[in-house]
Amino acid sequence: MMTLFAPITNFFSAIFEWLHNFVIGLGVTGGLSYVLAITILTIVIRACLLPFNIKSANSTRRMQEVQPEIKKIQEKYKNDPQRANAELMKFYKEKKVSMTGGCLPALLPLPILMALYYVFYNMTIEGSFLWIPNLGDSDPYFILPILAALSTYLPSYLMTKATPNNGEGAMNMAPMNIGMSLMMGFMALKFKSILVIYWVLGGVIQLATTYFVNYKPAMAKKNELLEVEAEKEAARAPKFAMPEYEENNKSAKKKKK
Repeated sequence: MMTLFAPITNFFSAIFEWLHNFVIGLGVTGGLSYVLAITILTIVIRACLLPFNIKSANSTRRMQEVQPEIKKIQEKYKNDPQRANAELMKFYKEKKVSMTGGCLPALLPLPILMALYYVFYNMTIEGSFLWIPNLGDSDPYFILPILAALSTYLPSYLMTKATPNNGEGAMNMAPMNIGMSLMMGFMALKFKSILVIYWVLGGVIQLATTYFVNYKPAMAKKNELLEVEAEKEAARAPKFAMPEYEENNKSAKKKKK
């Protein structure tokens, strides 16, 4: 496993050491120097991943737009799965919709996390920060593992809110999101605190990215559709006339004159 991640591990080791030396050169020492270095590294990594997140959001949005047509194809060839798959592949190609474009970017942080695990595993890190006695050890108060679980769950929860509820598929996302969050919290119990800080910071940035790239546009689109439906309902609503009331009202107006 170490050999597999060796190129990317060596790359991140060099980058982190350069950033740490840069921060020390600014006069910052102790645990704060490591936290500032990992903060800068996290921002750089997330900035590099941002184009993939935007592409993922566009792919997901496009997939949602063509869902009615996909359901029609599935219904038309429900008795012929092979023909249905062929027609769907043809449809995706014509509409330039990617089946994997929406999920692959979400997996990119995981190999980076594993590479950084080996970076810090082989690196001597000493220094305290806030409640953490030593950034080179795990958090003895279990605050970081809780934050790691929350920072994993909240972006995925916001993503499900930004995705229309399409029945069982949407319902199945909740257990998977909770399971992933619990797994990250459990692993953070043994991870060095500096690595967990990286993951928590990345989760906060991902939460902000998901809000502005996925959630906010989705809610704006949803409100727009609701307004259109409300206008259609208002146009279809029958208008009741009350002849007797109108006649009496006209008579009353004539008497006043």
